[in-house]
Amino acid sequence: MTLHSGYRKKFGFTLVELLVVIAIIGILVGLLLPAVQAAREAARRMQCTNNLKQLALAVHLYADVHKQFPAKRNGAAESGQFTSGWLRLLPFFEQQALFDRWATAHDGFPAYGPVPYAFWYDYDVYRAQVVTLLCPSDGNASDKPVDRYGRSNYAFSVGDSVISTNGSYGNNYGTNPRGMFPNLAGKIGIGAVTDGLSNTAMLSEHLFAADSRRVGQGDVRRVAAISSSPGVCYAQLDLNNPRQYAPTADVMAWGAVRWVHGSISWTGFNTVLPPNGPACAELSNDSHTGGQAHPPTSNHTGGVVLAMGDGSVRFVSEVIDTGNLYAAPVTTGGPSPYGVWGALGSKDGGEVVGEF
Repeated sequence: MTLHSGYRKKFGFTLVELLVVIAIIGILVGLLLPAVQAAREAARRMQCTNNLKQLALAVHLYADVHKQFPAKRNGAAESGQFTSGWLRLLPFFEQQALFDRWATAHDGFPAYGPVPYAFWYDYDVYRAQVVTLLCPSDGNASDKPVDRYGRSNYAFSVGDSVISTNGSYGNNYGTNPRGMFPNLAGKIGIGAVTDGLSNTAMLSEHLFAADSRRVGQGDVRRVAAISSSPGVCYAQLDLNNPRQYAPTADVMAWGAVRWVHGSISWTGFNTVLPPNGPACAELSNDSHTGGQAHPPTSNHTGGVVLAMGDGSVRFVSEVIDTGNLYAAPVTTGGPSPYGVWGALGSKDGGEVVGEF
């Protein structure tokens, strides 16, 4: 028997073979995507770290010139004395032109600007977005409408204090607070950091409050007893989802929304509740008075990037020792009751800080 001369043997995949190949490709893609995402986040975290290094250097350049650290909250009478330290630091991280614009009266606005807590969306300086103040891991922060205030993912340490008004030690009014940055006419120089610059927190991160119900972005208002027991903030969490606030919590979008505002709510953090923990305030306003627990937050896995007083940058775990969060806070001098995390915040608490 002979085959027909027109016969050609055909080669190809059977349906089963094709399905197997597709399944293998799907598995490989599934394995590859997390690795790609991890590599991208590593690059974003590196850029975030570099930003903090540049800002920490700016703080020291400022201190070299002025013989003191910049005030976290300062400003002229026209601005309500609530402009942030970032405005003073602008010339020290390559933003001299923006600083000059702020320091000059123009378009009907006074020199050093209007009050930052009003809705001055037509004031160009407050609308400006300084790229160095954005962490690329927080995609929400960079998505800013042109007619809204500029944002900042970076914040000044107020130390281990949750008290806003307590004589010279208040973290929004105090001239000699627990942290490195004073307010108003306060003057804190390198010599005042007796715990050592390498043992004292200086700058860290905070996520933009795109979703005020999400822990790490929003703050809960009207939480009593923060000033005497900051751990009460944990009662505001949703029992079914601890990364969200409870449905009954009175939340507010404060974090990272305005880079020009000098209150702790907008451009500050304290070392009481752990990194990526909840944030709470006693009052309904943005913590001008009363107490507030406002930890640093980020999208980095497991913690936040922290710039120390000597300019070094370290990664701090969200499970760092926080001591007794239900203890009354230290409001003047002495060791922090909030463990290693609290000790990192105090500039002159006399604690010995080990590995963290």
